[in-house]
Amino acid sequence: MNITENRRDGVLIVVPIGRIDSNTSPEFGRHMNAVIDRGDVNIVVDMAGLEYISSTGLSVFLSSAKKIKAAGGRMALSGLNSRIRLAFEMSGFLRLFPVFQNVDAAVAG
Repeated sequence: MNITENRRDGVLIVVPIGRIDSNTSPEFGRHMNAVIDRGDVNIVVDMAGLEYISSTGLSVFLSSAKKIKAAGGRMALSGLNSRIRLAFEMSGFLRLFPVFQNVDAAVAG
């Protein structure tokens, strides 16, 4: 997994590429914690380059969302492919996040 960041209109865009599974979810979790700890709580996670997410990866999203909400921020998701969307839907997490087709819509939303 590779993680990059960029900013647009005051929103931090986090871009994980590859897989978030039991091997890589700790790295993604550390990255998200560092982002939140430095005060970035208006976040879009661009998932267009994500191939797979496991239950451990989903748990990172849940814990990050809780921290962001407690800090008065917002976390949105964009670019979910059908497999990733299904994982979020089956876990019940899809209703916890605003989901957008692309980054532009998520930043505007």
